[in-house]
This record gives sequence, structure tokens and C-alpha cells, in this order.
Amino acid sequence: MSNLDYLLKQYLREQIGLEEHLCRVIEQQISEVDETDFADAKNLLIKTREVLEHHFVPLNEMLDHLERDAVSAREKVVASNGAGLKNPGNQDKKNVRISRMLRDDYSALNLISMSNTLLHTTALVLDCQEVAAIALKHLENLAPIVKKIGDLVPEVVARELRTESPKIDLSVAQTAVKNAQLAWRNAS
Repeated sequence: MSNLDYLLKQYLREQIGLEEHLCRVIEQQISEVDETDFADAKNLLIKTREVLEHHFVPLNEMLDHLERDAVSAREKVVASNGAGLKNPGNQDKKNVRISRMLRDDYSALNLISMSNTLLHTTALVLDCQEVAAIALKHLENLAPIVKKIGDLVPEVVARELRTESPKIDLSVAQTAVKNAQLAWRNAS
């Protein structure tokens, strides 16, 4: 086995580990989000979990295809692949900040998206079209979710703060969204 083949398999293992770890974190978050006040956030978390779960089958099938010993390959996907992805643990539901959850998920999804870009590029260089196509498809699946989270965070922050002070003007969230979107557009 060449070093390049090993590298592709390692990137695939890491991708599986990152996505599985975040899926477990999001599952915990879903149970902590109040559906009454933050139904939009909860629905987005559910959608994110579903997208990640749909990624598992093709990623694992491709790893099985590339690895002769699929059981051994999966054993190599260790919890450390989720390093940098926060696991909220059992927080007091009164102190749960949905905005912080979404911020952490946004960061983790950006890491996973960049990992898909890395996997896609490596597969293209090695002429492994199936892996390249899977990585690109998964990147395309995640991009709209990352954007939706970025657009939702200001609104969630405003609603959280309003619970502490009814004088908070919720419409400022839209100004924050527009300012953030403008900052990204101007980055080009």
C-alpha cells in the first residue's frame, strides 16, 4: 500500500469520526432545546442530525471498499477524531444557551466541511472518483446548514437576551444578520 492510499483512507476515517462525534453531540443538544421558544433552532438541529446520519452509510461503504479489513478500519476511528468538537454533557436545562450550541455546531460543521474539501481534493488527486463525489456531495449537503445556522444565531441571541430584559428589541437581530452577511460578501 502506498503512502498516498494510506492517506486517503486516513482522511476517510477521520471524516467518519468527525461526523459521528458531532451527530452524538447534536443528539444531546436536541434533547436540551425547548421546543416552545426555540422550535426553529430545534428543527435545524434535527435536520443537521439527519444529514449527518445519511452521510454514514456512503462513507462507511467507501471505507469498506478501500479497506480489506473493514472491522479493523472502523476500530481505528477513535474518539480523538472529534477533538475540538465540544460535547455539552449534561447541562442544567435552565442554563442552556442555544446560541452557544449553535455557535459550536457552526464551528464543528465548518471543520467537517473543510475536511470534506480535503478528502475531495485528495481523492481527485489520486483519481478516486467515487470518494471525490461522496465528499463533494457531503460538502454540498452541509453548506446550506452552516449558512442557516449563521443566519439564525443573531435571532436566537436576541430571544435569549429578551428573556432577561423584555425591553430588548428583537428586530436588531435582522441588522446583525445583514451585517454578518455583508462582511462575508465583502471578504472576496
